[in-house]
Amino acid sequence: MAFVNKTFGRVACAVAVVVLAGGGGLACGDGRPPEAPTTPAKTASSGSSVEQYFPLEEGRIYNYVTSEGGETGMLVAKVHRTDASHGELRLSNATKRFVYSPAGVAYDNGLFILKAPLEVGATWPGEHGGTTRVASVDASPKVVAGSYSGCVQTVEEGGRPPGSKFVTTYCPGVGMVLLDVQAAGGEAKAELRSYGAPVKIDMTPTAPTPP
Repeated sequence: MAFVNKTFGRVACAVAVVVLAGGGGLACGDGRPPEAPTTPAKTASSGSSVEQYFPLEEGRIYNYVTSEGGETGMLVAKVHRTDASHGELRLSNATKRFVYSPAGVAYDNGLFILKAPLEVGATWPGEHGGTTRVASVDASPKVVAGSYSGCVQTVEEGGRPPGSKFVTTYCPGVGMVLLDVQAAGGEAKAELRSYGAPVKIDMTPTAPTPP
């Protein structure tokens, strides 16, 4: 699982999603001290046309199934939305921060995940050092979590590692549902297993019913 963990952590560690530039995977923090806690913005929205494909709604949890070389694993990320223009994906040992703007959604280092306008053939510098292009705006992926439509699919090539190809699918109202990474010597995938608010179970004991 080393390859898929390292790769997915960049998208969702990246998202983000799995997705991303620099760094060393799930055990790779981003090299900065943790920031002071902030008050959640439960209903924040940037108004960006791109946000629907990478929504960060406070408290939501993404659960991904990962696979590589016959081995399977799991990755869980929890959303923290700080305000209309900023959000985070928190894993067990790493936090990735994102910024929304009219131009799209990017990491806080300026590298775009999705850049407006989302049109087939549009390109921008990729998070792995290559070039990302929009391959489809009407993809219909089927993953463990279910079937989706009207999704944006991006492809990054020409970056690290040499010969690699990152195919990522983002669906409206959900975010990243599928990541397929091909590189010399293998292929790794991460697909959405579930997405939503955490389930709260009331463990308070109830008083016995009087006879």
